[in-house]
Amino acid sequence: MSTPKVSILICSYNAGKYITSTIQSCLDQTYTDFEVLILDNASSDGTREYIREFDDPRIVLFEGKENLGPYGGLNYLLERAKGEYIAIQDHDDIWHPEKLARQVDFLDEYNEYVGCACTMVMYYEADRKYFEYFLGDRTDYALHPSIVYRNHLNLRYDANIPYMTDAYFLKETLCAGQKRIFNLRDPLALHIVKWAHGNYSYRWFHLNMANIRRIIQVHGYSLYSLVVLGFEIQRKIFYPALNRIGAFSLIAQIERLPFRILGYRVYSVDGEMENPMIEKLFSYLLIK
Repeated sequence: MSTPKVSILICSYNAGKYITSTIQSCLDQTYTDFEVLILDNASSDGTREYIREFDDPRIVLFEGKENLGPYGGLNYLLERAKGEYIAIQDHDDIWHPEKLARQVDFLDEYNEYVGCACTMVMYYEADRKYFEYFLGDRTDYALHPSIVYRNHLNLRYDANIPYMTDAYFLKETLCAGQKRIFNLRDPLALHIVKWAHGNYSYRWFHLNMANIRRIIQVHGYSLYSLVVLGFEIQRKIFYPALNRIGAFSLIAQIERLPFRILGYRVYSVDGEMENPMIEKLFSYLLIK
């Protein structure tokens, strides 16, 4: 097979419930010049069997004997990626079929940008609510599964600190402190916040100097850094108790509160979806 234009990287771990829909949304892209590199991080739930069900030569599965962590796993895949562009996909998220085509077209035309992202649909399993998260036209940050970036300079993630690693990589390593990511306004990707909140960052946050330094590296010496630190501390204090009593919908409401304050409108998947692009994204989840 000739060298692909895009390398899609998926680092999976115990994603059996979600990985089929995720991979299918990648294979359904209208842009077809890509490879899908998947590292299974020593899953114990049969994730590899779900992946092996796909008969597509563009998929390459690496079966890890030990868990390298999400960013050590991405570094492993980056060392093997052949594409001119890198597309990051989480093992449980969904892409719209037009996503890669729109982003590759943009990056081919505008060389001054190092990456192209898009509006992300944030879906909360706990209470079946979602909103459209748009970061602005030109930024130095994007939600990880939304971005496609140029594969150059042998870039790698700092896997030694798992907290806010993707934010640090995009802001400091990829963009070098400049706003060189363009965000498409259309909702071309969907991120799942699991009902038991297993993918909230409080799992990675510990009140130590390494994590505090990471907040400052990403947000600088600012009021926003203090807000982030305070929010992470309250996550560590209150969320474990709410998890134990099964108050998952309450956690979802707390997580969305800052976005509501900023004016984001929250929708229910049980209502009518006026945007056909969002409806297409949810069709992969078969939740309607």
